[in-house]
Amino acid sequence: MSDRSVLLVDVGLSDMEAVADALRAMGYRTQRAKSVDEALDVLSDRRFAVGAAIVPPDLPALDLERALLAFRGARSGDSEAEPLTILVFGHRPDAERCARLREAGVELALWKPLPPTTLRFQVNRALANPDASDIRRRATRVPTDLRVQLRVGSREKPAQAYTLSPVGAYLATARPTLPRALVHVGIELPSERMVVPARVVMTNVPGNLERSNLPAGMGVRFTGHSPAAFDRLAAFAEERCQELVV
Repeated sequence: MSDRSVLLVDVGLSDMEAVADALRAMGYRTQRAKSVDEALDVLSDRRFAVGAAIVPPDLPALDLERALLAFRGARSGDSEAEPLTILVFGHRPDAERCARLREAGVELALWKPLPPTTLRFQVNRALANPDASDIRRRATRVPTDLRVQLRVGSREKPAQAYTLSPVGAYLATARPTLPRALVHVGIELPSERMVVPARVVMTNVPGNLERSNLPAGMGVRFTGHSPAAFDRLAAFAEERCQELVV
């Protein structure tokens, strides 16, 4: 888990408090600001080490691009500060407002309704400081709330696909299978159900090596699925990716 905090600029959007509660429950450090000026004060305070900021789509600023540029420059006096990534949370606005947000450098979206998997995935991306020019090209791995059925030999157990791509998935489950094991993953896509063979490549379980920015579970790499299955997974990931950007 990153030791940097997430700033939520709450200018009357009541649901921002729910987002802050969800982030804290996931283990993230959060800060709140009730105005643009208060946000600038928080960003310039080194004690808070803000790594990402979440703003509403209707942030009250006469010049949105200048306001968000000021957000990014608020820590310019700190030579060790990493770049600030800004996300937008709320209902998707009209095309004109989306264009203004993109022009102001906002790429990552938290559109409502917001599943916890998407919130965690997007905040992880933001704290990793993705290159904005690359965000739209990274369509291969996306967060989902899809249910899956795992088959290991003759045994079956349910799980959730936290992330999914044409080449693999991260499956949230309290009882992950050991690395290198072969499994079959039954995926309930919106249009169809498919079963894909896979090999477990990593696990995340409580202990000293637990990755706190991920749910308990395991990463799998698909093996031997057909070109048609690859294409259907790629199409799903591409469609889902469009919901993650402004």
